[in-house]
Amino acid sequence: MRPASLLLLFVAACLALPIAAQAANICVWNYDPLDRFFDPQVGDSIDCAYWVKQEIENLGHTAQVFNTYLPGNISGYDVVFCLMGWFRC
Repeated sequence: MRPASLLLLFVAACLALPIAAQAANICVWNYDPLDRFFDPQVGDSIDCAYWVKQEIENLGHTAQVFNTYLPGNISGYDVVFCLMGWFRC
């Protein structure tokens, strides 16, 4: 295997380890909370982070959603999801 491939494999394993080993503390950054749509399953208008947070919690992890601004210190999180929304003209 090439060194670059080994390095990429090592980095991917390190990123997945907290999730595979135990419950992870996850930050969900919802950059565009105004990007909302009607979900008939919920029966209301939801944002992009709604189902992401639901599925993270269903998998046994904890998720904290931040709207518009990413927190200044994210070192306490194992994973950060960045939901960038849709481009609006």
